[in-house]
Amino acid sequence: MKRVFVFLSVLFLTIISTFSAPFGLKMGMSLDEISKNCEEQPSFLKDEIYLIKPIKSHPVFQYYAVYVNSKIGLYQIRAVSDTITCNKYGTEIQNAFNNVKDRIAKTYGKPKIHDYVDPNIFLSYQKEEYWFCSLVEGSRELSASWGENESLSDDLDSVVLECMADSGYLDGTANLILYYYFNNAKFVEDEQDSVF
Repeated sequence: MKRVFVFLSVLFLTIISTFSAPFGLKMGMSLDEISKNCEEQPSFLKDEIYLIKPIKSHPVFQYYAVYVNSKIGLYQIRAVSDTITCNKYGTEIQNAFNNVKDRIAKTYGKPKIHDYVDPNIFLSYQKEEYWFCSLVEGSRELSASWGENESLSDDLDSVVLECMADSGYLDGTANLILYYYFNNAKFVEDEQDSVF
């Protein structure tokens, strides 16, 4: 009886941990394991990057990329939203950012917000009516991060959500980009840095 209970407990915890991982993907998964959690086979992009369509996806994000190292498996996930058309105030991308940030916060807690505008740009460009323009120029940043000075679940080192402008001046298009860095990502960095 005790063996049955232990077996069922382990099975339950395994099932729960699989579904709680981001997009159903866990640190260290091989490409074959990842493909079992996708609607179709991963598509090789370049280096260690593959485009995927996870079974467990989010309606805001349309494009998903996984970074898979031959030695350590899955070490990073990136999700990109569909294009968001924005006015000169950037209202639409800011609303989308806040909505997704608040939803991620339910899983990983309160994030650190980085809302920065370069103080060296023209004073008039620092006004709200040029919010989107300054994002396009790269003089404004809006992001949220989890994992700084705290440990995260799901073997994650950090999670980052950021706004990225595609085009436009007073208005245009932008995307949200969501990054998941697993604890084993440092191994890849160390391996790459070993050439120096």
